[in-house]
Amino acid sequence: MTLKTKVLFVGAGPSQMPAIKHANSLGYESYAIDADPNAVGFEFAIEKDVGDIRDLDFIKVCAQRYGVNAVVAVATDVAVPSVARACQLLGLPSIPVKAADISVNKVMQRDCLKAAGIRVPKYMPFHNVNEAQKCVDDIGLPVVIKPSDSAGSRGVSLVQVGFDIIRAAEDALTASRSGTGIIEEYVDGTEVSVEGFVVDRIFYDICISEKTRTSPPYLLDTEVHFPDSLLSAERVSVLDLARSAVAACGLDNCPVHMEILRSSQGPVLVELAARGAGFRVFTNILPHVTGVDTVDMQLRLALGEKVKIVAQEPLKGAVITFLSPISGKLKSHEGVDLARDLPGIQEAEVYIEPGTVMGDLKCGADRIGHIIAFGETRQEAEIRTKQALALIKLKLE
Repeated sequence: MTLKTKVLFVGAGPSQMPAIKHANSLGYESYAIDADPNAVGFEFAIEKDVGDIRDLDFIKVCAQRYGVNAVVAVATDVAVPSVARACQLLGLPSIPVKAADISVNKVMQRDCLKAAGIRVPKYMPFHNVNEAQKCVDDIGLPVVIKPSDSAGSRGVSLVQVGFDIIRAAEDALTASRSGTGIIEEYVDGTEVSVEGFVVDRIFYDICISEKTRTSPPYLLDTEVHFPDSLLSAERVSVLDLARSAVAACGLDNCPVHMEILRSSQGPVLVELAARGAGFRVFTNILPHVTGVDTVDMQLRLALGEKVKIVAQEPLKGAVITFLSPISGKLKSHEGVDLARDLPGIQEAEVYIEPGTVMGDLKCGADRIGHIIAFGETRQEAEIRTKQALALIKLKLE
């Protein structure tokens, strides 16, 4: 790589900013586009443009004007199909267009998995509340109702006996970019995430993490622990499923983020994304845990280079803890600065200001803060997380 290698980052928000900044440190020339004129990643770009990152023509025009060697969407679903199409037109390496479409559409994804003989929950798409009610009647409660093409747990509900199906369907349709929802048979189990890369059709896993989720009806992560503590046989079955899913959906030369349920009947795929995980996981946490420079790997794949993906042994530890809202109006908070000063605490944030009225935790946007802790081991990171949490106090009016 030379100092003149130019990369266009499609998306420059909080999840992309660390990647843009890191790319600069590696000697790349970074250019960025985003719909938000105040996107935090713009500060680290040589040039920037404001526009819709789903707009193929906008991406293509910007890439040509900057004369870039690669176009990437880091830790975001929304731009993956448009980036794949732009790269195809520009003659640049990228994920196959069909695979890009499959990666962001839950209905297409489940169709591919089912056709490949991979076990998936019973599912049906819907476009209005009447169709949703019929789907629920056909599948039988409990079910999960979600958008077909959204992220951040927006519009996702576990519907049980007595729950408002119409409201859940409306929430899903509102959150869907295409106006399509999907209803799935509910599979009980604990969730893990699998992170890795696909290189020349071969999937290389680098880490599995374990999640803690909220109680029904909204299924939202509250904690993520790295690495996993699975038994060897179960880890093998999870990774076998991951490899089969990647092959079935045609992913290639891209990062991969998968969410898999550990059910009584074996692992079940929940989500498959052709991008790295968000919320600092791809850009900050995975490099610490695995020793793999994930941003550099994605950029080199986007340049058509051959890369070798090997995680360090043993893996190090990390924990993300999300702060949940407390019913009431916030008067003040304290202890955040003290928490940040603790050894191993990478980030400690409270997002809301005094006077904010907190409601229920329904999606990622309802979280009120987070803590990210690193350690030489998972246990050390967990201890540091508890120490930081003990210092942060929320006072209500």
